[in-house]
This record gives sequence, C-alpha cells and structure tokens, in this order.
Amino acid sequence: MINIQKIGKLVLLAFIVTGFWACNDDDPETFNVIGEVVTLKKSIDGEEKFALSYYAYANMKMDSASIDFAGDSTLTLSSADAQKLTYFFEPSDAGFATTAPETENYDFLVVNNDVEYTATENHVFTDVDIPTIDSVGVTTSSESVYVEWINHEDAQNYVVQILNDDHETVFNSYIIADDAESFTAEQGTGSWETSLTSGETYIIEVRALIFEDNATNADFFYQIETIAIASEEFIFED
Repeated sequence: MINIQKIGKLVLLAFIVTGFWACNDDDPETFNVIGEVVTLKKSIDGEEKFALSYYAYANMKMDSASIDFAGDSTLTLSSADAQKLTYFFEPSDAGFATTAPETENYDFLVVNNDVEYTATENHVFTDVDIPTIDSVGVTTSSESVYVEWINHEDAQNYVVQILNDDHETVFNSYIIADDAESFTAEQGTGSWETSLTSGETYIIEVRALIFEDNATNADFFYQIETIAIASEEFIFED
C-alpha cells in the first residue's frame, strides 16, 4: 500500500505537479515530461465499462501535448492549469466500452519553447473491483457526508470525491487506507472546493486505486494504473 497522508485531486482526477518538481529539482533548467495512462472502470447502465484517460506532466510550461496512435491518428490533450504544467484528456461516459484495454505503449509528444520532446508510457491494465456503496448519510449542521462501502480487498487505496450535478468537483478526500469500509467527508478530511448547499443534489464517488508496480511514496501520483469508480446521488438534507 502506498502510505501517503494526503492525495490531491485525482483523475477526473485531478492534477498534482508539485511532486514532479520535487523529483526534478536537481537541475531545474532541464525540461522533463512524463506521460501517464490510466484505466477508468465504472458501471454505466448496469454494465462494467472501461476507458483510458491520458496525462502529460512537466516541470516547465508546455506549449502543447498530444498522443500519436497507430494509423497516424493523434489525440490532442488540453491544458489543466494556468501554468500549463499538466495536459490531459478524460473521457465522457460515451467513451467507455465493455472491453478492457490491452497492454500497449503510448507515445506522448509535447512542445516546450518550440522544441519537441517525447515520452513513452507502457500501460498495463490491472483489474480492480468497483466498490459497492452500502449507504450515504448527511449531517447538514456540520456539513458532513458519510459513505460506507463493501471492501473487496483488491484495492491498494481509496479516494472519495463529491461532485455537484454539473460534475464539478466539490470535495477531494485525502488518501484512504486499503482496508477502509467507510469515510466521512468533513472539515479536515480533504480539500473542499466549494461548500455544500442545503437541498441540492450531489454525487459521491468512492474510487478504488491500483498503482503501477514501481510506484513509490515519492511518485505515486503519476504512477496510477487503474481507478474503479462507484457513484451514488444524494440530496444534502437531513
């Protein structure tokens, strides 16, 4: 298990680049880039489906980032932050399919100050069960949301997120232990982007994480292999 006390926004996730800086601060003048491919798994219309999300992380501004696929097709990534240190592509539900991805190399092409750089990611799919949410509870007086799930024991860690009905992030938890079966989203247990509004509908997600075999405490945030997502709507009212 990756024993980290705090995790930032994760795929659909979210983007942590401060760690990338920390790993490359011996020579801050050297441009470095990492390409990351993550399998997302969730239930859509009662079927387990899969899709890939793509991320390019750099320690300096990127002018552009893309992925070249076989057959001369190209996927252009979008900038995730004002500093342009992260570029990404995350699929909509329409981009999910019932077939799990195969092991494959992905070639990232990024541009920094008119110079092209490449990074290759060998993505290996490792399956993980989608968590089963048992119950969701709300306490409006303390602005807290409790979620309980069945632990299938194959996840290496968990993360809980709350989204509004526009699928915008409201809350990201710190990283949760692999043997956890419940969590309360409240002050001090994660990062709140906005407050919860009484009577509004939200989505809570429990995300089971699998990391790449070579992930460490220092670089786990760009060594995620698979994220299995369970979600349930709730109304913020007692």
